[in-house]
Amino acid sequence: MTARRVVVLRHGRTAHNHTRTWQGQLDVPLDEVGVLQAKVAAKALLDLEPTAIVSSDLRRASQTADALAGATGLPVILDHRLREIDAGRWEGLTTEQIVAAGDGDVLAGWRRGEDVAVGGVERPSDLGRRGGAALLEHADALDGGTLVVVAHGAVLRTGVLTLLGVEQGRWQGLGSLDNCAWGTLVPLRPWWRLLTWGLTAPGARAAAPPGAEVSAGSPAV
Repeated sequence: MTARRVVVLRHGRTAHNHTRTWQGQLDVPLDEVGVLQAKVAAKALLDLEPTAIVSSDLRRASQTADALAGATGLPVILDHRLREIDAGRWEGLTTEQIVAAGDGDVLAGWRRGEDVAVGGVERPSDLGRRGGAALLEHADALDGGTLVVVAHGAVLRTGVLTLLGVEQGRWQGLGSLDNCAWGTLVPLRPWWRLLTWGLTAPGARAAAPPGAEVSAGSPAV
């Protein structure tokens, strides 16, 4: 028993995304652009006929999930395991501030795909196991249908790579999702199959106010 298809959706933009500030597990809400992105993404995802919605319990994800819930009438199941990577002392800092605080080498290692403790706390390998376990459990709870999981860039990327069976040394081959971008997967055994990645709703840019930046910024924030 498992879902027929799993859609992983990154949350809409926040003020921290816009200023390229590390969020980690800080509970930052969507900004004006993020709210619009969530509405446009929800409308686009109706074509995939969602049958269940699961979300991180952080506000930027749950707000994005609520937009889809409003369009479908489905409830949202919250799961704290889908929170973003715990970035410890880096949370609330920009890249420049992280480097100035003496963590430039660790940050550079993370960017190269090394399994370093981000902000002194969580490693990508641990994050992948956490996110992968949540994705697998919620997919297995369905008997067919389409599961939509709304969460964050790093936890979705590492969780998906874990379920695809990709060796960590090759994780750099899959980029992070932009804000309100999604990927689709088929949950198989022993490894899942990736069908699409990085899709966005055609109207997302048109929905934003004039002059607004609607792309993601860094996948780390």
